Amino acid sequence: MLLTRTRHRVAILAGVASAALLAWAGSALGATAAYPDGGSGFSEGAEGWSAGSAACTPAELLCKSEAAYDATTGSPPGSITAKTTVTVNLVGLFKGTASWNSPKFTVPVEAITGADIHLDRAFDPGGLVDVEPKATFTVTLADLTAGTSTTVLSGELESEDKAFAAADAPVAVVGGHTYRLSIDTVTAQSTAAVSALSGTTNLRFDNVGLTVRSSDGSRGGGGGGGGGGNRSNSSSLTDRRLLSLLNSAGAGGPAALKGRRLFVRVGCPAKIGRACRIAAQGLLSRRKPATAKRTIRVAKGKSRRIALRVKPRARGRVAKRKRLLVREKVRAGKAQATVYRQRKLILKG
Repeated sequence: MLLTRTRHRVAILAGVASAALLAWAGSALGATAAYPDGGSGFSEGAEGWSAGSAACTPAELLCKSEAAYDATTGSPPGSITAKTTVTVNLVGLFKGTASWNSPKFTVPVEAITGADIHLDRAFDPGGLVDVEPKATFTVTLADLTAGTSTTVLSGELESEDKAFAAADAPVAVVGGHTYRLSIDTVTAQSTAAVSALSGTTNLRFDNVGLTVRSSDGSRGGGGGGGGGGNRSNSSSLTDRRLLSLLNSAGAGGPAALKGRRLFVRVGCPAKIGRACRIAAQGLLSRRKPATAKRTIRVAKGKSRRIALRVKPRARGRVAKRKRLLVREKVRAGKAQATVYRQRKLILKG
C-alpha cells in the first residue's frame, strides 16, 4: 500500500515537472512583433506614413521631387516612392531629395532578445536612364523617448536595380520607448547628357518594418537588444528568410466568393524545406476582418484551396470589392511570418 502511494506521488511530481518544463520551453521561444502596426506593406495606402520635405535643384531644370504613394507597384501591389521629375533640356546635373516618416510606435516593456530593420527597395530611372541617375537612401530610427536618432540602414541603387530586393540590418531598441522611422532619399544625375533630358525616376520602398524579438521576461537580456539572431529550425530557417520565400512565391491566384464562403489558395514553397501551418483570413483592411480565420497544414511544395466563412456584417462590402486583402500567418518549424496579399476577387453564383 505504501509502495503504491509512493509511486503515485512520484508520478504526480513527474507530471508537474514535465508541465513546468513545457511551459518554460514555450515561453523561451518568445514572440516576434513588427512595427509600426505589424509592418508596412502599403497594400491599403501609405498606412500612416507621411511625406516629409522634398526639393530638386538646379531650378533651371524645372525639376520636381515628391514623396508619393504608388498603388500599383510592390509585392503585393502598393509602395511608397521618392519621385523626381525633370521637364526641360539639360543645363546642369540634377539632384532631387525626398523623405518619408512612419507613424510613432512604442515597443512593449519585455525582455528583448534582438531587433532588426527590413525593407524591399527598387529604383526605376524612367526616361532619365541615359544620364545614369543613381539613388541613395538612409533609414533613421528616432528614439522619441530618449531624444536620440540613429542611422540603421543605407544603400545605393542604379538603373539596373529595377526589381525589388531586400535590405536588412540589426538595430538596438529599448522596451517602453517610443520610436519613429524615417527614410531620406537622394536621386542624382551622374552623367552629363548631350541630348534632351526629360522624365521621371522612382525610388520605391515596400514591406518596411522593425521586427522585435522578445522572451517572456524570465530569461534574456534586459530591456535593450540589437543584432540577435532570428528563431531558427534545424534547417536554419529564420523568420526573415521565411518571409522572403513567401513573398517571392506570389499571391496564389484570385479569391472566389460563392455565397457565404470565400475560397482562397495558399501554398508552402518547396524552398522552405518542411510543411507549413497557415492561418488564413480575409480582411476589409488590416484591422477589419471580413471572414473567419482558418488554419490548415500544407506540405512543402504544395498548395491547398480552403474555404473561409464570410462574416455576416461584411458580406455586402465584400461582394462589392474587386480585390480583397488576405492575411496568411505562416509557421514552419520555429520560424514564423505574416504576409498580406491583395487578391483579385471573383464572384461565383
